[in-house]
Amino acid sequence: MIAHELMTGGVVTMNHNEELTTAVQLMVDHGFRHIPIIEGGSLRLVLTALGIISGLVNNGDNAMREPVLKYGSDRFITASQNDDAMGVIREMTNNNVDVALILSGRELVGIITERDVVAKSPDHLFTKYKIHEIANREPITVSEDATLRDAMGIMTKHNIRHLLITDGDKLLGVVSVKDILRHVIKYHKLRGRVDFDIPISRLMSHNPITIDSGASVLDAVKLMRRNNISSLPIVEAGRLMGIVTEHDMVKNIVK
Repeated sequence: MIAHELMTGGVVTMNHNEELTTAVQLMVDHGFRHIPIIEGGSLRLVLTALGIISGLVNNGDNAMREPVLKYGSDRFITASQNDDAMGVIREMTNNNVDVALILSGRELVGIITERDVVAKSPDHLFTKYKIHEIANREPITVSEDATLRDAMGIMTKHNIRHLLITDGDKLLGVVSVKDILRHVIKYHKLRGRVDFDIPISRLMSHNPITIDSGASVLDAVKLMRRNNISSLPIVEAGRLMGIVTEHDMVKNIVK
């Protein structure tokens, strides 16, 4: 398998001086979590959904009018279309990055994200483990009365894209970076400002799809693909036992 088989082509990029508002709208409209930033025709940085959240935590509404370059990250790797795909995945995990930009010479021709790896890799790569062997058994959680501001701060601090909302050991819902960006762009456009002090329960997905710890990783992969989701809380007998994400799956492919 070569990198070309995993990559998504037709990459949407942004000029370095475009406003963050435009990036948020693009991510919400197209389901992106990464947008490469170009300056002077050259690749500079990658803007991530979590990077935007961090910007909002630090600068509030003002961040929406600032240039994307301010919030871009240099945490990515580059590869060519004909590179060995497993080698690219291994380099991503070794460098603890979630995106590889695929170049032909200096031209950006594709992108490989953890979503691409889980969606497009052959099924046999996911048959080695059970969910309980790769899952996070101590997920970060918040109560339903935590504010959006609280939730964004926690996600930024722990570098996570999904936050579980709980009452004791009972799972109430899940909020993702996409849920937050959808709320942010809606109210920024309607009111010119965003209320970051609303309860996070207003944004969360109720009754999220869950999985049992005894299921195979391949079962989880198929569930994620079918429902276009990137995390699965682990629930047994009504109790939250952990979470498994695309990141957990990708880092275990190359072990």
